[in-house]
Amino acid sequence: MDLTLVTKPGPKGEVIDTSGLVAKHLDKKLRKMERRLGGKALVVRAVLEQLSVGYRATVTIMGRNEVVARSKGHELLQTVDSAMDKLSRQVEARQDKQSG
Repeated sequence: MDLTLVTKPGPKGEVIDTSGLVAKHLDKKLRKMERRLGGKALVVRAVLEQLSVGYRATVTIMGRNEVVARSKGHELLQTVDSAMDKLSRQVEARQDKQSG
């Protein structure tokens, strides 16, 4: 898996620390999704942005058919989870559509 994690500074110039828990959390979720897709290597870009109130997460699976999920929330991990849930549902829907 190739994960690119991008952070955008907040309105006051503060930067999100993604070195620890957030990066590990994303990696864990994406590896699980990778296994569900039959071990196919994923190329993923995650953009995390701090807003004046809360956070925004955009997670994109790059490839021939890009899949994009966006989420906003007050807690960073909750926002990342929400985006990953949306991404998972989209991937499952595409698999169901292709198989059936």
